[in-house]
Amino acid sequence: MTCIVGFTDKKNNVTWMGGDSLGSDGYSQAVNLAGKVFHNDILNNVVIGGTSTFRHLDLLKYSKNLFPEVDKYKLEKGEITIDHKYMVTSFIPNVIALFQSGIVSEVDKNRGGNFLIGINGSLFEIQTDYSVLEPQDCYSAVGCGELCAKGSLYTTTKYMKNSLSPKDHILYALEAAEKTMCGVKRPFVIINSKGEKEIIE
Repeated sequence: MTCIVGFTDKKNNVTWMGGDSLGSDGYSQAVNLAGKVFHNDILNNVVIGGTSTFRHLDLLKYSKNLFPEVDKYKLEKGEITIDHKYMVTSFIPNVIALFQSGIVSEVDKNRGGNFLIGINGSLFEIQTDYSVLEPQDCYSAVGCGELCAKGSLYTTTKYMKNSLSPKDHILYALEAAEKTMCGVKRPFVIINSKGEKEIIE
């Protein structure tokens, strides 16, 4: 289930993220209005999108403890600047504590979520074992539609990079995943680290 796509616009120091809205247990399906991509409730230049459980995503969205060191890294307008070291040494321990205290299921409590996080022009993938990946390319994707989306992103960035907006790269990747995978369904939600949001039915 799910397709989450992240795309970095290095020139403008902005990360874009898009995702589908399908919730499914493999037998039934429903569109979830809460969304799988969102801005962090505290920091307006942090965008997050993920697969795993909706409980994982709820905790990531509303937690006030993901960035307790915010004053050290804070810029104007409640923004922060971070790097891979910060993600590994400060952010991940906070996420582990968040999941262990906020998830009831013993299985899920000891398992991380798979999600993308973007801060300004930086993009990271957090894996279920809490590994932090920083893609060499300007994009990444997670969920059952990951491979379809990455194939689309490879093509659009190689042959149409200068003629497409970051939003278009993401939209085409989500459409490819929706066409191919039964676990991906509109509406698509596309956001960026400047606080913008668009819903595509």
